[in-house]
Amino acid sequence: MTPVKEIDMQEMGRIRQASQKVSGFLQKRLNDYLQTLTPLFAPRKILGEFMESAFKERVHGADANFVALEEAFKSLAREPFDIPAKLGAPIPTIRNQLELHPWQYRYQIGGDAGRSVTITSPVRWNLTYGCGTTLSDIMQHQTGEEGLEPGEIREFTIRALALSKLIETSPAIQVMLQDLRFPVAIEKAPQTGDLPLIVISSDLATFRPQDDLIETVTQLSGKPVFEELIDLGAVESLPDPFKAKVLELLG
Repeated sequence: MTPVKEIDMQEMGRIRQASQKVSGFLQKRLNDYLQTLTPLFAPRKILGEFMESAFKERVHGADANFVALEEAFKSLAREPFDIPAKLGAPIPTIRNQLELHPWQYRYQIGGDAGRSVTITSPVRWNLTYGCGTTLSDIMQHQTGEEGLEPGEIREFTIRALALSKLIETSPAIQVMLQDLRFPVAIEKAPQTGDLPLIVISSDLATFRPQDDLIETVTQLSGKPVFEELIDLGAVESLPDPFKAKVLELLG
């Protein structure tokens, strides 16, 4: 749950400018890391001969991974996406091309009866195999704001399932990203049901200002979108997991 802090418009402008600077730095740093680590994310590592590829050798565990992916896809195709559920093998090639997109969620200003806005996090991102469709597109489709073709939803869903299975079965990737101070997690979003989504975050804390300020800003901009703010006061107390572990080992 994102904490709420009371601030005024002047403070918000100052903190927002600083948040955007830090967020840009973090995303560039994370992109650089992922570019180096991309070979570790090759989808063929888990799908093997069940994905179209020039390589024909079998991959241990690929049959079980495909069965799990197929079952999850069929369930998601029925609910919440309402698209054809048939998934044959081999599935079309998934390019090992990683993309980061800011993590977003819906928020009701003033509670359930309030106006809905899309909130973006400056320190969390959805990691995907690129396919031209983003989580934001899927969310807007589910709320009726944007129309996607069934094939576009299918492609995004298959890639999300493949990437989550790879992360789930690759503890070394999880540890490496954690050590780089960008922990990775598998999460879900209300609009996409049980679809597993890969979220990479920073240790930096964020907050939302009070609802009336969000209401004012979105009315002035004419767009129902807002971005969380980085808690600048918490930066100095940022934890150092490596130091903490060494101190623990030293007793």
